[in-house]
Amino acid sequence: MTTEVARTTDRQNEKWTDWKWQQRNAIRTARQFREHFPHCDQEILERITRHNLTQRFQVTPYYLSLVATDVDTGGPLIDDPLWKQVAPQGSGKSDDPYAYDGKTENWELPHEMVTPIAQHKYDNRVIVRYANVCHAYCQFCYEALRTLDKDSSKATFDRVHWQATLDYLRAHPQIEEIILSGGEPFMHSNDQIDQALREARDARPDLLLRIHTRALTFNPYRIDEGLAAVLARHKVVSVGLHITHPRELTPEFDVAVGKLQSAVPIIFANVPLLGGVNDSPATMRELCMGLYRRGVHAGYLYHFMPHSPESECFRTPVQRGVEIVRSLKRHISNPAVPEYVLPHATGKCTVPLMDIGSVDEYPRHVLDDNGLRVLELVNWEGERVHYPDMESA
Repeated sequence: MTTEVARTTDRQNEKWTDWKWQQRNAIRTARQFREHFPHCDQEILERITRHNLTQRFQVTPYYLSLVATDVDTGGPLIDDPLWKQVAPQGSGKSDDPYAYDGKTENWELPHEMVTPIAQHKYDNRVIVRYANVCHAYCQFCYEALRTLDKDSSKATFDRVHWQATLDYLRAHPQIEEIILSGGEPFMHSNDQIDQALREARDARPDLLLRIHTRALTFNPYRIDEGLAAVLARHKVVSVGLHITHPRELTPEFDVAVGKLQSAVPIIFANVPLLGGVNDSPATMRELCMGLYRRGVHAGYLYHFMPHSPESECFRTPVQRGVEIVRSLKRHISNPAVPEYVLPHATGKCTVPLMDIGSVDEYPRHVLDDNGLRVLELVNWEGERVHYPDMESA
């Protein structure tokens, strides 16, 4: 089957690069989707319609223009790694106890929610849910109870919750960093972001400020000069970019990264490991080196989290992630290699780069030829080596 990458005629629209135009013209319904792809498979339209009964479907024209299509029907290719991320799969209910059920919390433990919008999980930082909406919706979202569900019970950002959060920050000097996340923080206007950052600075001038976003892949035009000026003015120290596939590294992405880099010292990546999207060494190598070439640190590779939507489509064994990262470690530039983590409800767990379930591959203490205690491990070339390791005192 021959394929092509969709290039909608809307790209000729003079408003195409206006991020607000992208949001106003995002595809949200089966009817809008059919207008965009008149000859697409009817099953796609039916899935979108069913999905919209309980959850959100939304794709910006920009992102949809990157999706590979069938030249015969004009519709998206079902297995296209970009389309799979935003497409309702129509998989329905699952008997898997770790599948998404619309109610099981997988990350925000009740005792960690110090205000309705602020989570204090780790010692020195607090994450603030600055928005419950996004430019477009990942159908595997780890925060689906907040973002995807139309009847979400999660609190939204408002003045009362924000003031309570600022009071908490003032009362806890051990907190060194505040992270604005979501949803999508950059759904707010520049003026709103400016106000929030200014108020955080006023509450605690010493705070480190960080922001997480997927704007650069869903709506890169959002990163404008005004936003960069706001981030620079308030000395935002780092921005984490959510990205999944090397085809998202477009010229538009490059322009947006450049604007962020003019204002923020540290740019890093948050990459979810998704079956059928990026779970291959070649794809991950291309993505990680592509980010590194653009001055973006690899950051984290997140294993697919339990109780997230479409688990039967995106879940992949932990061993697969080990193999992928091990194929990168020492074989590509080290700043391009992500830390592989399991995002457990109690916090991230770094995964050792050894075969899961194979005792022989784990570091273990043995005696060498001289009868001395050494640590036996496997190096980056697959060789079994010894390392002297004295007894604890």
